[in-house]
Amino acid sequence: MEIIKFLLEISWKQMAIAVIAGLVSGGGNALMISLINRAVREGRTPNDLLFFAVVAVFIIATSIVSQYMLIFLSQNAIYSLRLKLSQNILSSPLEHLERLKENRLIVTLTEDVRNLTHAVSSVPGLCTDFATVVGCFVFFALLSPELFTLTVVSSVVTMLFVQAILNKAQILFFSSREEEDTLFKHYRAMMNGTKELKLNRSKRAAFLEKDLKGTVSKLRSLNTKAMKSFAVANGFGQMSQFASMGFILFGLPFFLAFQPGTLATYVLIGTFLALPMQNLLSKIPELVRGNISLRKIERMELSLMSLGESETIPLKVSPSCKLEFKDVVYTYQPELPELPPEGFGKNGHPPAHPEGFGENGHPPAHPEGFGENGHPPAHPEGFGENGHPPAHPEGFGENGHPPAHPEGLTANARPGSSPQEQRGLPNQPGRTGSGSFMPPPRPDENGFMLGPINLSLQPGELLFIIGGNGSGKSTLAKLITGLYLPQSGSIELNGKPVTDDNVEWYRQHFSAVFSDFYLFDSYLGFERDTLDQEVNGYLRQLQLSHKVSVKDGVLSTTNLSQGQRKRLALLETYLEDRPIYVFDEWASDQEPKFRELFYKEMLLNLKQENKIVIVITHDDRYFHLADHVIKLDYGKIEFDRVAQA
Repeated sequence: MEIIKFLLEISWKQMAIAVIAGLVSGGGNALMISLINRAVREGRTPNDLLFFAVVAVFIIATSIVSQYMLIFLSQNAIYSLRLKLSQNILSSPLEHLERLKENRLIVTLTEDVRNLTHAVSSVPGLCTDFATVVGCFVFFALLSPELFTLTVVSSVVTMLFVQAILNKAQILFFSSREEEDTLFKHYRAMMNGTKELKLNRSKRAAFLEKDLKGTVSKLRSLNTKAMKSFAVANGFGQMSQFASMGFILFGLPFFLAFQPGTLATYVLIGTFLALPMQNLLSKIPELVRGNISLRKIERMELSLMSLGESETIPLKVSPSCKLEFKDVVYTYQPELPELPPEGFGKNGHPPAHPEGFGENGHPPAHPEGFGENGHPPAHPEGFGENGHPPAHPEGFGENGHPPAHPEGLTANARPGSSPQEQRGLPNQPGRTGSGSFMPPPRPDENGFMLGPINLSLQPGELLFIIGGNGSGKSTLAKLITGLYLPQSGSIELNGKPVTDDNVEWYRQHFSAVFSDFYLFDSYLGFERDTLDQEVNGYLRQLQLSHKVSVKDGVLSTTNLSQGQRKRLALLETYLEDRPIYVFDEWASDQEPKFRELFYKEMLLNLKQENKIVIVITHDDRYFHLADHVIKLDYGKIEFDRVAQA
């Protein structure tokens, strides 16, 4: 099974020691049975008690060694897995993570790791039970070849039947695991959309009945069917043991002659064997779930690793920067092609005989994103009934244009052309220019294209990026900060092109507060003794000292209004003291006096410190303060004004 391979990859030496100790312990159990059998049949001898005590201590000691080694190994494996997954997520391109969907990542990090933990935790006991079973079968072989043969035949028939049931149960568990992604998606919608659901009774009722209840009901049905299959398998295993014992005791003596003591010994061993056999059968559901979760984790890990970014910094961070964009083009695809379901090939079809399935094995009944007929949905999420993306992106009016233009600027709207009409984009998937891996848009998908962008920024320059909702401002901010890489054109910092190999170095020149920022409750990465003193000084300047305090770099609270939280985020950018600052709608949640302070003092002070400052804003009353104003309209630069010196 994959779980055993997983443990062997962590440390085959520890696994070997644990297995050997477990087998020795199982052999000790068989020896104990022999000792008990001899005492019952032949009577006690003077040294029997001492021999019994030595064997008992030996069994306990070897069992403890085996379980200790496996516990240590299994917990180290889970520890390594959690860290590796987290590292892969942090090193994956932002655009890839955005398309994987948060709910899928959360399920992998929580449910899959939890299932695998339970499965791995059961391995120590399973090894001991398996060793005991092997020891008992060896004793059967020594006791009577005929009884051994019948017992083996009975066991093989039981295993074949249990395997047939497991094939069906595994399919159900596959489908159940795919459905958990959908359930977490609904949980996320419930938490993030609580306000909207409370304000609309009919929407709340429909969400509970149609979305949440439907998914939970399907999960209940799949898990119930799977667990029923395991119950049948467990019951058949018990029935097989009883039937074998009954035939050997009451039927076989009519055909073969046995000594009375032989049958008594068989009953003793068979009774002793029943407990480890039941333990093995009862652990099968956990092992199957863990096996499925491990496959999901490996697929997710492979998906993340295939696009992992280099984290090396080949050059020193420059204190003063010149930033240039040369014909930069970026096409945003709202969805990644669905990963094929577990066990499916690249063409979307299952292999003839999936791993762990019988000759008639089938893939999961309804893989994630597929309907009950096994086909992709006719209308993917966010697409219209004709199968195409919406004509008017979110925030755009019915005419396809962004909202009204800022006062005093040209209002010539120029809708962006489709990616297929642009030159210079790659025709095949791959890394081109300075960009990252990005498959070209499919023929039935328009996507959103930003560019071409030509831009040059000098130290001490203040740039305002303006435009309507959906015009590409935030996408441009992610390109500027290196979170996205272009598909064509080039970005240069101090004359050095930005590529996949040095993008980590490039990003270290930026401090940013995005519109969807996350506020950490501690100042990570600042190793200086004066940190608390600096933070307290900024808290007073930002008028937050009465709300928040800091001790050892940890904030007392982040439970503040959005405007106050943005001030705390701004504080961290000051501590970072990078050469380039990016603020995405920072002032939108500030009261008038702080908005005035931000534009007329904070930004100008950063300019005087020779920083490049990039501000996304709608505050047209402050446009005159900028050295450079760019207006975007559906991914195109509609207006580019540079202030005269």
